[in-house]
Amino acid sequence: MRAATNRRGSTFFRCTRAEVDARFVRYPPLPVRRCPGYETAMLFVVLLHYTKPLAEVDAVHADHVSHLEAHAARGVFHAWARRDPPTGGVLVAAAPDRATLEAVVAEDPYVRAGVARAEIVEFAARNVRYFPNTPMP
Repeated sequence: MRAATNRRGSTFFRCTRAEVDARFVRYPPLPVRRCPGYETAMLFVVLLHYTKPLAEVDAVHADHVSHLEAHAARGVFHAWARRDPPTGGVLVAAAPDRATLEAVVAEDPYVRAGVARAEIVEFAARNVRYFPNTPMP
């Protein structure tokens, strides 16, 4: 779900599942007590550690960013950046489970090209107020 507040201050909850599945209504009538499309997402930090010189990493960079953007559109990746100093990267991700995220990370061009290895850290965020496209527990 995604919260949407209008100019008058009313908040509505948009079903993001409706964007990809016609069985769901974009703005369901409230209160919604149960939803068959609801999935609890686990939050992760993916630490990328470069295993090759930066020049080799940069050769794959455009494909890596395309991969991140494609999965950001699906609600998997929410933020990413290169570390400073540039020894790797950091990704913030949400997925239904670790195995799902591992499959996405395994397809990352950096990992496939062997220029980086990924370390996945799972955490249970308790103080997040709003994280776009991520169902809150």
